[in-house]
Amino acid sequence: MKRSILFPLLACIAVIGSTPLLPVLADDAQKSTAASEDWRKQPPTLPSPRAFSMPAVEKYTLPNGLTVELVEDSRVPWTTVTMGIRTGVVNDPPGHNGLVSMVTDMMTEGTKTRTSKQIADQIDYIGGAISTSAGSDFTYIAASGLSQYNDRLFNLLSDVTLNPSFPEDELKLKKTNKIQELTIHRGKPEFLVEERFAEVVFGKHPYSVITPKPQEVEQITRDQLVKLHAEHFLPNDAILVVVGDFKKPDMKALIAKTFGGWKAGTAAKSNVCEFPKQNGMMIHLVDRPGSVQSSLKLGNLAIKRKDPDYYASQVMSQVLGGGAISRLFQNLREKNGYTYGAYSQAAARREPGYFSADANVRTEVTAAAMKEFLSELNRVRTEKVSDKELGTAKSYMVGVFQLGLETQGGLAQRLLEGQLYELPDDYLEKYGERVMAVTSDEVSKVANRIIDTGNLVVCVVGDKAKIQADLEKIGPLTIYDTAGSLVQKAKEQTKSMAGGD
Repeated sequence: MKRSILFPLLACIAVIGSTPLLPVLADDAQKSTAASEDWRKQPPTLPSPRAFSMPAVEKYTLPNGLTVELVEDSRVPWTTVTMGIRTGVVNDPPGHNGLVSMVTDMMTEGTKTRTSKQIADQIDYIGGAISTSAGSDFTYIAASGLSQYNDRLFNLLSDVTLNPSFPEDELKLKKTNKIQELTIHRGKPEFLVEERFAEVVFGKHPYSVITPKPQEVEQITRDQLVKLHAEHFLPNDAILVVVGDFKKPDMKALIAKTFGGWKAGTAAKSNVCEFPKQNGMMIHLVDRPGSVQSSLKLGNLAIKRKDPDYYASQVMSQVLGGGAISRLFQNLREKNGYTYGAYSQAAARREPGYFSADANVRTEVTAAAMKEFLSELNRVRTEKVSDKELGTAKSYMVGVFQLGLETQGGLAQRLLEGQLYELPDDYLEKYGERVMAVTSDEVSKVANRIIDTGNLVVCVVGDKAKIQADLEKIGPLTIYDTAGSLVQKAKEQTKSMAGGD
């Protein structure tokens, strides 16, 4: 019975399917769909950046000189603590590169009352984390945990900060691991190009050292670490930022209890010297036989973080090489297919930082890619950015910045940044406004200021046998081996083929 009903039904479907009825219906459906989705033809418009609502920040100073900033945030039962100390790699004593970094690496490896395992176990118990690191200008200590354990968090943080014991066995292990790490780094072209670029741009200034040499690591002693920590880790040279779920009176009492006994002092001055001046464009080639690609990095000395042109420099760099829609990316990847990505950055520090543009390209297009880099660097100096480029870059920058402030860690880091670089108190509130106020004329002006195409430092890591001849047509070559030793010095210097001052 079921079969007798089903068979005629299938037959009817077959007959209907053989008529023009279905194509007509399909055609009508397509027209209807196309009409209802006309909106897809227009890309969404970017809304104006939202105004940032700055939370209440209470700032005060302990009798020992420690600057404190507190922000209550009860959205989650969590507390984030960030400390910055005005001691960085620039404070490495002459001839002892890597000392500050080793101090910070060792701070969580043992104190006068805790072993490294006890530190790890106790921070795990409160569901948190603790870390220390050294940057070019500053040292950072960060910790976080469940707010119900704020007392334990601060007891542990203060112990790590004030009482590191630098155990000999842990130091020996750290040195061994660091030397192995340096050996691995030296096999990477990205490291080699960064090393060469820093040494040429910064010369004898401490910024020129991105890592110590293995022999320098091997020579580090516990006594040196103890001495440097005592001389540079001082409360009157530090800022403590706390964001989280707490009541301010309770937090103030806890900070006074754990950090109030920290003894003030006079910090030793940084090992600062003059930056070198470049004379004409010079190509610095690190010969890496067998490389299947070349790592390129072009740039020069730039500006300080407190420079009035900072905001314009960041917008300029975003337009030039800030992402997938930037000029460098569109040229070298989308148009020419030389690389997976090409980028630029304007890195500002306490002292003048650097501007750079970089990419990893196929070996056979090394010279061609460099010419495109030079062309784009010159173009951003001479050709005003369009309203669309400018608007997109500024909206993206403001959006990313404000998004980062939504987390405790992001807000704490930005507050700390403002204090360390001695930025205006309204830095966070006015960031979006100052970025959005940047004009195309200001972008052109800052591009001409910080991109010195006539005295550009160009660094390349690649197979000399395959790229030397083509590079010599662009500019004079100074050649190094992968150990960083000079192999051949350039005979002459010349102005960039891309033009410039």
